[in-house]
Amino acid sequence: MQEGVRVLFNSYAFLFFFLPMVLVVFFALGRRSAQRAHVWLLLASLAFYGFWDVRFLPLLLLSIAGNYFVSGRILAGRRLPWFLLGLAFDLGLLGYYKYLGFFVSVLDAAGAEIPVPQVVLPLGISFFTITQVLFLYDCYAGMVRERHLLDYALFVAFFPHLLAGPILYHKQMMAQFRQEGLTRICWENVVRGGALFVIGLAKKVLLADAFAPFVAQGFSHAADLSAAGAWTAAGLYMLQLYFDFSGYSDMAVGLSRMMNLEIPVNFNAPYRAASLINFWQRWHISLTNAITACVYLPLLRHLSGTMFRRTMIASFVAFFIVGIWHGAGWTFVVFALLHATGIVVNYVWRYCALPCPRWLGHVLTLGFVLVTMVVFRAADVAQAGLVLTAMLGGSGQMLAGVPWALVAAAVVILAVVPPSQVLVARFFRRDVVWLAGLLGLFVFAVLQLNRYSEFLYFQF
Repeated sequence: MQEGVRVLFNSYAFLFFFLPMVLVVFFALGRRSAQRAHVWLLLASLAFYGFWDVRFLPLLLLSIAGNYFVSGRILAGRRLPWFLLGLAFDLGLLGYYKYLGFFVSVLDAAGAEIPVPQVVLPLGISFFTITQVLFLYDCYAGMVRERHLLDYALFVAFFPHLLAGPILYHKQMMAQFRQEGLTRICWENVVRGGALFVIGLAKKVLLADAFAPFVAQGFSHAADLSAAGAWTAAGLYMLQLYFDFSGYSDMAVGLSRMMNLEIPVNFNAPYRAASLINFWQRWHISLTNAITACVYLPLLRHLSGTMFRRTMIASFVAFFIVGIWHGAGWTFVVFALLHATGIVVNYVWRYCALPCPRWLGHVLTLGFVLVTMVVFRAADVAQAGLVLTAMLGGSGQMLAGVPWALVAAAVVILAVVPPSQVLVARFFRRDVVWLAGLLGLFVFAVLQLNRYSEFLYFQF
């Protein structure tokens, strides 16, 4: 599809056409029939996905229908066989679209000489797949008692979270879909949700997008960077990735709140963490919780040996999966190995009760995250090596034109400003000052919407 018709959260089409239309029709239908409002919201969500590439809309519908059917078989009694079949179905789709090309390239490197398939990655497949794997796991564990096709399809396809999370749980959403008054407009929720959305939009447009050109310049010309330039490029990527993804998550939470729905918060000041374990408890929280529930805890229960040994193995496997979930390529494998190893070292440090002042833990954590994010961002291992080598003493040039005042503002926000959800919950008031400030921030952000800019996590 042409980029001009894509309905991004940070696009004129979404802000001034799609979102107002969805809200107006949702609440208008909801005054007479909650079911009709749900149907409308599902159709709007499918249309939102179809705007990206309508060729993949049947894939999303097939995934929803297949998982709904399998969940019925699980609940009917034959739990394990159907759960394994559903897992194979979901992981098979994800493996084909996301990992097949990488696996074939690895075989080719070993001499297999197999043509590498040109498979286009469907947007959001990682998120709607893991959402449904969690649902099947809940069915298998006996935590799902009833299903409704409309509510299930809406739970999976709900447009605020569909493309980049947060990852939802069936049990969290079903109770909300059935709550009295869901489809009645609540101005308090509209205003507070709108405040979160504006904060997220500002993070994306005013900060993340401002740093993006310098990150791209630094990584694409790594061999020409000085040590200071390489550290600057790596640090700017840390800022870009956080403000981009947390901005999307704020907007997703805000949009849901506007429709009286609560979805999980995905970030809680991760760069203030004083350990790697705590970092992953604060970064992409819904993914960490999902892998903990489906991988870490089952492994912990079923492995043999001492509790310490089981914890080490389960932690390594879980966080290796967290790493490679982000993408197919050697950079993601290296990133996964580094973070899995780092988590194990963190647990060993705690187990041995080794002293570590909080300030030192903070420095070590940020330093580790910064270095591993170089690998995460790089196009390949060779590029990552160039950037890391330059960081150790490059003799090239500094990045030119870096907006240092904006960098300083971003650092202050990370260091002292409460997370978006806390900021709105504790301090937001429906008074002239707050509303005028939000309106001004919204207008300023909209004036910067002068180019097409996807969210970084769309590629994962």
